[in-house]
Amino acid sequence: MTPSIRRQLLSILLPAIVLVWIIAAVISYFDTSEEIKTLLDTQLEQSAKFLLAISTHELLEQRLLSDENKQNTDITQELLWQIDSPYQSKLAFQVWLHQDTLTLRSENAPIYQMSSVTEGFENVVLSNDRWRVYSASMENELITVQVAMQENMQQALGNSLVKKILLPIAISLPFLAFFIWVSINKSMSPFKRIAHELSLRKVNDLSPIDQTKIPAEARPVTTSINNLFRQMKTAFDTERRFTSDAAHELRTPLAALKTHAEIALQASENPKEQQKALRQVVQGVNRATRLVEQLLTLARLDPETGITNIRRFDLFIAAENVLSNEAMIAIDKNIEISLSGTRGKFVSGNSDAIAVLMRNLIDNAIRYTPTGGEVQVMIDRKDDTIILTIADSGPGIPPEERSKVFNRFYRSLGTKESGSGLGLSIVTRIADLHHLKIKLETSQMGGLQIDVYFAAKDFDTVGTVVS
Repeated sequence: MTPSIRRQLLSILLPAIVLVWIIAAVISYFDTSEEIKTLLDTQLEQSAKFLLAISTHELLEQRLLSDENKQNTDITQELLWQIDSPYQSKLAFQVWLHQDTLTLRSENAPIYQMSSVTEGFENVVLSNDRWRVYSASMENELITVQVAMQENMQQALGNSLVKKILLPIAISLPFLAFFIWVSINKSMSPFKRIAHELSLRKVNDLSPIDQTKIPAEARPVTTSINNLFRQMKTAFDTERRFTSDAAHELRTPLAALKTHAEIALQASENPKEQQKALRQVVQGVNRATRLVEQLLTLARLDPETGITNIRRFDLFIAAENVLSNEAMIAIDKNIEISLSGTRGKFVSGNSDAIAVLMRNLIDNAIRYTPTGGEVQVMIDRKDDTIILTIADSGPGIPPEERSKVFNRFYRSLGTKESGSGLGLSIVTRIADLHHLKIKLETSQMGGLQIDVYFAAKDFDTVGTVVS
């Protein structure tokens, strides 16, 4: 069964509230019982002393009257009139003269002394019931008063009090559950509104959710959804741009391949013309292959996933490997290519991506340098920076166009070399992922000079900075 937040909250809140109420009732019961016990003991003591004062006055007056009349009249036992109260049977008292003459008692009091002490409290059993008796006497014990109360009266008062407390709680519990349920439903309404809004959206609608009326508790959810929408929009835009750019850029080389192939077919009777057309087909295939490779490389670098497989490597050795692969192209154009610097120039990053960066820069330099020209690759260190410099003797790039050459498919006007205009876009993407700085200047040979700045930090084998 799918868990429900409403049921979970209700199943947690209601038992917690009931438990707290029960604990409060139990604590109140015991505290109240102690207070009732103290209060009843105080009332017993005060009643006994009050009754003693009255009885002393009345009995002494009676004895004086008897002495004046010279009569030997016995003091008779009397009963107290009944009080209409549910607690009447739980209260009793006696008034004794000389500890042996019962002169006054309540109807439920026995005719013998309820307590053996003449002053203070005592717990006794009378007629199978437990009683608490307080005795008060005159100094000469001429008169003794005993006032008693059944012990279960205290418990009865406590139980009555607890019932009066718990009954309203029990009655209000269903109403409380209803109000909690309504409050939870109201609190969950923003999530319902978000779900309803998302259900009405079209597939291509990746606009952010409006957060103006979203409560603080729901904002983390909507913020995460908006971040996901933004990443998906970036990925979709990148895919659409890549598809349109690839279709646009592949159309020309494919059309040229078709043209050269048709010429080769038509020149079957002219071997020289046919060979020329076939060579152009091969060159076109090579250009198309390179274009596809560059497009795929650029597509892999577009998503905002950062770089992986970061490690420490020697930039000079990486440059040697790239130059060994590009040497044949330079030889074909009779271009002198050189590498200056020393080993030990360590940087951190994805070595394969950095190799792609260097290969594109060196390949561009070779392509745009005229036959018999020169390309220089230099790796140097200045303070905490390692600089990769690639300079050529080609036509260079005017200063006003240098900011545009990093755009996709941009090619400077007037160049006779074929290309896709993707090389520097790939370089820029790799540089951004590695936080590298690129600077374009005029070389000492009159061509273009590109400087790439690496942070020269010491890294361990897994790419963690060593302080």
